[in-house]
Formats: sequence, structure tokens, C-alpha cells
Amino acid sequence: MNLEKLPHILIAEDDATLANLLRENLKLSGFATSIAKDGLETLEMFRVEKFDLVLLDVNMPRKNGFEVGRIIREENEFVPIVFLTANSKDEDKLRGFDIGADEYITKPFSTQELVARIRAILKRTNQVVPEIMVKEEVYQIGDMKIDIVNQFIEFNNQHNKLSGTEAQLLKLFIKNAGQLLTRRNLVLTIWGKDDFYTARNLDVYINKLRKVLKVNPSIEIQNIHGAGFKFVDINAN
Repeated sequence: MNLEKLPHILIAEDDATLANLLRENLKLSGFATSIAKDGLETLEMFRVEKFDLVLLDVNMPRKNGFEVGRIIREENEFVPIVFLTANSKDEDKLRGFDIGADEYITKPFSTQELVARIRAILKRTNQVVPEIMVKEEVYQIGDMKIDIVNQFIEFNNQHNKLSGTEAQLLKLFIKNAGQLLTRRNLVLTIWGKDDFYTARNLDVYINKLRKVLKVNPSIEIQNIHGAGFKFVDINAN
């Protein structure tokens, strides 16, 4: 297989032994990798190479992982970020998700579990395009065109890009328009698990979707108190 076509992962880890262990396990699992040994080197490499996912240690020299993650998310809204850290406090996990992380994994961890989570994230966010023809999946709501595969919305000559997670969440809402979707249903469908942190991540992505959809005042994602959410198009009836 051509290495240029493998998913490319940036490993930001100052512990050389762990970094090399991650690299070898990811290589065996079909990924290409690059290693950065501190925060500044991570940013330098991220700005000159294309990565499909970033693994970020939190406690790195020269710039910690939270700060690096914040900068990466400001510069690239869509690349998946996974924090790897010994910090297991709830406030640290929430900080990671608030920055825009897709996962927060505490050390020690199973490399098999890490690989499984990476694969799930890449599949969900569509960061790696398979070498096959992908069937179009386009929805038309009034004058708004929503392209799930190519991850964008067009409305009134405005073109807004969606992240992979935003696209999949919006697809779920559209296919169940007018129906209550419980929080549990949403997090299990999108993230495959239901816990405090995926619930927090759901709120982050609901807010992102609302910002994108506000260009069309006829569409609303309604809160159903204590139950979940409902996607409503006031022009549908």
C-alpha cells in the first residue's frame, strides 16, 4: 500500500519511549505517523504537513497540549484532536472538550483501545476518503442545500463548511425531522457511547450547528427540556 494514502497521524508526546510505542502500534494498524516532542514543534509540523488526526499529550514542554489544541482548533476547525494525558480530573476533561477535542484518553491506556477510537473518529469525521466512489447524499430544505458527503451547506449564495461530526449529526436530525431525538440516542449514534463527556460534546456540536443554520431562519434545533432535541422546519407544513 502506498504510504502517502495511509491516514497520517501527528503524535505530540515528549516521552520518547511512549511516542515510539505509539508509532509502532499505529504503523502496525495501518497508519502513517510523525512525532513531535514538544508543543512548539507540534505547531511547526502541523503548519507544514497535512494530518488526518492529532494525538496531543497535555503535559508537554515549551507549550502545553491544551494551548496547542486551542491554537490548532483556531487554525483548523475540522482536524480531529485526541488528548492523551495522566490528568483524570473532570475539569481537565471538560477543558479538553471545550477546546474542541474529539476524545480525551487518560494514561495508562490500551493501545488497542486507542487504535479503535482513532478508527471510529476518522470514520465519523470522514477525514480519510476511501479510494472508492462515494454515493452522493444531498438534502434540499427549501432553498438550502445540505451535502453530507462533501460536508457543506449552501443558502442564499453562502457556502458554509461542516465538520464530519456536524454533517453526521445534521443528517440524523434531517432524517428524523419533527421527531424527538433523545440525548442518549444522539450520543450513541454519533459517538458510540453515552457518558458525561459525550453529553458535553453533544452540546458543543449542537451549538456549532445552530450557528451554521442561523442563515436560514425557518430551521431550528429545538431543546425539549429534559428529553432531547427536535429539528423543525417551520415552512414544511
